[in-house]
Amino acid sequence: MKKIILLLTLALLTINFGNSNAQPALISTGKYRHEQNKINKAEAKQIKELFKVHEAFANKHDITGLKSLYSDNYINSDGMNKDVYFKTVEETWEQCKDLTYGAKITSVDVNGSNATVSMEETAIGTVYDKEDTIAVSGEIHAKSTSIYHLVKINGKWLISGETMLTDESALLYGDARFMNIELVSPNQVSSGETYTIAVTADADDNTVIVGSLEHDPVVYPTKTPNGPLRTMPKTHILERYIKANTDNINEYAVASLAISKSTSDSINGTKIYVAGIACVMKRVNVVPKNNFATIEDKK
Repeated sequence: MKKIILLLTLALLTINFGNSNAQPALISTGKYRHEQNKINKAEAKQIKELFKVHEAFANKHDITGLKSLYSDNYINSDGMNKDVYFKTVEETWEQCKDLTYGAKITSVDVNGSNATVSMEETAIGTVYDKEDTIAVSGEIHAKSTSIYHLVKINGKWLISGETMLTDESALLYGDARFMNIELVSPNQVSSGETYTIAVTADADDNTVIVGSLEHDPVVYPTKTPNGPLRTMPKTHILERYIKANTDNINEYAVASLAISKSTSDSINGTKIYVAGIACVMKRVNVVPKNNFATIEDKK
């Protein structure tokens, strides 16, 4: 805020006011503000109704209906346009046919024919796979916070963009569904910055966890991260230094874990088996380097 005030002050100093006897014009009246507030409240109501429809279409996996709520020039903070974004949505629904969404609006700000909506969203679903000939199921849990950008075109509000602030998701199989697994990473880093990611898991002494920590830039088609496997120490904490990409692309910190347990008896001896698998992801927003913000050395 102080920076904005400073910039406004500097701008005012450069203006040639001409006639110094000119009287200041009335910028706003109480009546104008009252009318504008009424208009904004009406627009905000329309926007809230749009997101009710948005949630309904998403839970029905109605791709056509969902697309109709987005403008053709939609672009999100990962640089994905409307076509690419909805391709990722379709692929997600193919993998998780019962994915269910929840959404909560935390604020709506209307500015003429533009608006921003702050949202908290969740998703949960089931994925099915096969291990040899045995069917296995996994659970997806996700939560995110974001800002939707809207524009009013021909009297209709449409979603024109989205800025993702935070995003966490987990795919859990077997005993991993009942474990406390936490991935820790920064929400934002600079381009090329080295940062630390760590994963913790609550497990007993009969559990051995082998895992990898990696970062995955947000690109399409997606690339499977392939980090080195390491055995978790008895603290059940795994850490790694990561260097953020320098391609001006946001990325995800990714922890992949294989959970093994052992049993023993007098007949079969000790037996080790895979009890669960977990893949946990957390968004890391990468700020590009700005070569035009510098302080000149007067010397």
